[in-house]
Amino acid sequence: MNALWGLSRRVEARRFVSAFSSRFSSTLLSFLVLLTASHFLSTQEYGLYVFLFSIGSALGLIAVLGQSILVVKRYQRNEKAGHRLNQALVGVNARWLSLGCGLLVVSAILFFAFAERLPEPYGHLWVALAFAAMFAISEYLQNYFRIHGRINLSLVPREIVWRAASILCIAAAGLIGYRADGEVVMAIVTVLLGATTLYQAVAFTRGEGWGWLGRHDDVPQETRRIWRTESLYFTANTILNSSSAYLETILIGAVLGLDKAGFYFVALRIAMLLTLPVAAIDTVGIPMIAARFQKSDNAGAQLLIGRLSFASFCISLLGAVVLVMVGPFILSIFNADFAQHADVLTALCVLSVSQAFFGPGSWLLMIGGGERFFLIARAVMFIFYLGLLYGLAQIGGLMGIAIAGLFMALASNLAAWHWIRRKYAIDNMATAFFRPFAFAGAPPPTTIQPGAESLHDEAAVKTVTH
Repeated sequence: MNALWGLSRRVEARRFVSAFSSRFSSTLLSFLVLLTASHFLSTQEYGLYVFLFSIGSALGLIAVLGQSILVVKRYQRNEKAGHRLNQALVGVNARWLSLGCGLLVVSAILFFAFAERLPEPYGHLWVALAFAAMFAISEYLQNYFRIHGRINLSLVPREIVWRAASILCIAAAGLIGYRADGEVVMAIVTVLLGATTLYQAVAFTRGEGWGWLGRHDDVPQETRRIWRTESLYFTANTILNSSSAYLETILIGAVLGLDKAGFYFVALRIAMLLTLPVAAIDTVGIPMIAARFQKSDNAGAQLLIGRLSFASFCISLLGAVVLVMVGPFILSIFNADFAQHADVLTALCVLSVSQAFFGPGSWLLMIGGGERFFLIARAVMFIFYLGLLYGLAQIGGLMGIAIAGLFMALASNLAAWHWIRRKYAIDNMATAFFRPFAFAGAPPPTTIQPGAESLHDEAAVKTVTH
């Protein structure tokens, strides 16, 4: 709480409050969407909706092709509108994003054309692909407005308006007697997401203009090469992130049955309540940390990261204690049979608290130049994770799958912590609020300063922009 008090003494405190309220409202509305769908769909159709939504969300994150991270790392937010480097960056973002979304749209058309020839539930994948294209654009715009400090425009359209509209439309369809299925509900949320994303796109165009369309040659080839390399690393890391986040639900739906996928998705969303502090603090804190990285301010970055990690961990831990007690009741609201798997929810809560303990670790790698290390490390871990997932699923079923996810999350966070410690002498654990490196002693001396990659990039474009 001391960390939150420290933030309240800055202007960014208002942004944190806005981000946290938006994230909390988003999670609450997300539950209401799931709850509404569960009451108007059969267990099997509800499982189908969850299956399609998981695939669409995973593919949507991948189809951004790393541009949502690249814009946070490279966009010079202190420059005035129309800055050549920023405009050129936005142009690069747009081309990569068009490639990802274009592939999804073409795939959706092909799956729709051959839907009747595909076995269940794969004949419905066209709507998941269409949703993924909308989700990719929305994900990029969220991060674009986030670096400008426009938290409401970043979060409200997708996190609040879209979910609220989805609840109303799904409920209206059920109340008038329309017997919707999982595919129809997925189509409804896709159309509504498209509407809210269009609103953000209009706001983006008003602020950024169209000058970025002709800025391709305003930066040296070396700078474009750096951005391209980073985009590829970010994309590969996102593939691993999305696989870790949604693979379990997708595999459960494909192998164990759509009904069990429905439960696991609900339990995972309940446990994600505990990551709300992390998401809210990251929304405000990551641009602040990136600014300190660009200034090579190690001490300032360490102080800020320690406060953010400690605050997110304390709130998450407190929430976990409450959630474990009321978890069975919450699960029974969705489906009476879900309550028998309350132990799985407990394991997922432990996973969420562990994520909060490491704070913005993975983000620090992405904006600090560690994307190559993280990709290699997580690729190796992922191979072991697949074997662990299979083995524990055979032994413990749903609980085994949850435990495999917990081990993967811990291993990834420890790898990120190790790299940040070695490279930048920064500790991102929650314990850093009291004393950095409480568990491993002082890090070895480092001669590499945070922001070195950004400074190299700036030197390459200095003759163009000044």
